Amino acid sequence: MLYISNRGRRQLWQAACQCRPLICSWRQIQSSVAGERKNALDIVMLAERLRQGVFGKQRFPAATAEQQQISIEHLKSQGIYGKQGEPVDNTDFDPPPLLGENIEEHFEQMGNLAAQPYLQMTEQFAQTADSDIPPQPQATQWLMQSGWTRYARDGSTRR
Repeated sequence: MLYISNRGRRQLWQAACQCRPLICSWRQIQSSVAGERKNALDIVMLAERLRQGVFGKQRFPAATAEQQQISIEHLKSQGIYGKQGEPVDNTDFDPPPLLGENIEEHFEQMGNLAAQPYLQMTEQFAQTADSDIPPQPQATQWLMQSGWTRYARDGSTRR
């Protein structure tokens, strides 16, 4: 198992962000005999239908020479530049439709759908009249015991 320090992870993330156009570049993609799509650095890319399912119609510009050099240096620092990867099984399938224009919007909308009932409940609670909310007990009224304690409006407590 490969261990990467927090500093290494941060550097890896920064390099990945800088290299994103290279990794996702569609202008430099080549096809191999097995039908794999590869970029200029011979990195296997997603099948076209799957790429469209993940990224939608979003396209990235071709990588500059500087970006390619950053990518090469990063791959060399990881000891994987120029190495032939294992063959990848065919991943060409029809993914479910995106809920947005790209995968980022898709997951944002999925999160909103999951959170919506709770958001509505919190908004309703925030609009509740103050008279419906019992007063907070004074510090001297807190019971110092383990477990749940219910504080009633009349000052009584129940465990």
